Amino acid sequence: MNIPTMIVAIVFLLIVGTLLILQQVKGLRRKSTPSEEELKLRSHVANLEQRVRTLERIATDKSASLKEEINTL
Repeated sequence: MNIPTMIVAIVFLLIVGTLLILQQVKGLRRKSTPSEEELKLRSHVANLEQRVRTLERIATDKSASLKEEINTL
Protein backbone atom coordinates (compact mmCIF):
# COMPACT_ATOMS: atom_id res chain seq x y z
CA MET A 1 0.00 0.00 0.00
CA ASN A 2 1.37 3.37 -0.89
CA ILE A 3 0.94 6.58 1.14
CA PRO A 4 -1.94 8.17 -0.85
CA THR A 5 -3.95 4.94 -0.62
CA MET A 6 -3.42 4.77 3.14
CA ILE A 7 -4.50 8.42 3.53
CA VAL A 8 -7.72 7.75 1.59
CA ALA A 9 -8.40 4.63 3.67
CA ILE A 10 -7.87 6.53 6.94
CA VAL A 11 -10.16 9.38 5.85
CA PHE A 12 -12.80 6.85 4.79
CA LEU A 13 -12.62 5.06 8.14
CA LEU A 14 -12.86 8.36 10.03
CA ILE A 15 -15.97 9.39 8.08
CA VAL A 16 -17.66 6.02 8.60
CA GLY A 17 -16.76 6.04 12.32
CA THR A 18 -18.12 9.56 12.74
CA LEU A 19 -21.39 8.63 11.04
CA LEU A 20 -21.80 5.57 13.29
CA ILE A 21 -21.17 7.64 16.41
CA LEU A 22 -23.71 10.27 15.30
CA GLN A 23 -26.33 7.56 14.75
CA GLN A 24 -25.74 6.25 18.27
CA VAL A 25 -26.07 9.73 19.78
CA LYS A 26 -29.30 10.40 17.89
CA GLY A 27 -30.67 7.06 19.04
CA LEU A 28 -29.92 7.92 22.65
CA ARG A 29 -31.65 11.29 22.33
CA ARG A 30 -34.79 9.71 20.91
CA LYS A 31 -35.10 7.52 23.99
CA SER A 32 -35.71 10.52 26.21
CA THR A 33 -39.11 9.37 27.52
CA PRO A 34 -38.62 7.09 30.52
CA SER A 35 -40.08 3.60 30.42
CA GLU A 36 -42.54 2.27 32.98
CA GLU A 37 -39.79 0.21 34.63
CA GLU A 38 -37.54 3.26 34.86
CA LEU A 39 -40.33 5.25 36.53
CA LYS A 40 -40.85 2.44 39.06
CA LEU A 41 -37.12 2.32 39.79
CA ARG A 42 -36.95 6.09 40.26
CA SER A 43 -39.85 5.91 42.70
CA HIS A 44 -38.18 3.06 44.57
CA VAL A 45 -34.89 4.98 44.79
CA ALA A 46 -36.71 8.08 46.10
CA ASN A 47 -38.37 5.90 48.77
CA LEU A 48 -35.02 4.39 49.77
CA GLU A 49 -33.41 7.85 49.94
CA GLN A 50 -36.16 9.00 52.32
CA ARG A 51 -35.57 5.96 54.52
CA VAL A 52 -31.82 6.61 54.62
CA ARG A 53 -32.44 10.26 55.60
CA THR A 54 -34.67 9.08 58.44
CA LEU A 55 -32.07 6.57 59.63
CA GLU A 56 -29.32 9.20 59.46
CA ARG A 57 -31.43 11.58 61.51
CA ILE A 58 -32.09 8.86 64.10
CA ALA A 59 -28.40 7.92 64.27
CA THR A 60 -27.20 11.49 64.78
CA ASP A 61 -30.01 12.77 67.01
CA LYS A 62 -29.93 13.17 70.79
CA SER A 63 -31.18 10.24 72.86
CA ALA A 64 -34.42 11.94 74.00
CA SER A 65 -35.68 12.65 70.52
CA LEU A 66 -34.25 9.33 69.36
CA LYS A 67 -36.69 7.47 71.62
CA GLU A 68 -39.56 9.58 70.23
CA GLU A 69 -38.56 8.88 66.63
CA ILE A 70 -38.29 5.15 67.22
CA ASN A 71 -41.68 5.10 68.94
CA THR A 72 -43.35 6.92 66.02
CA LEU A 73 -41.98 4.42 63.53
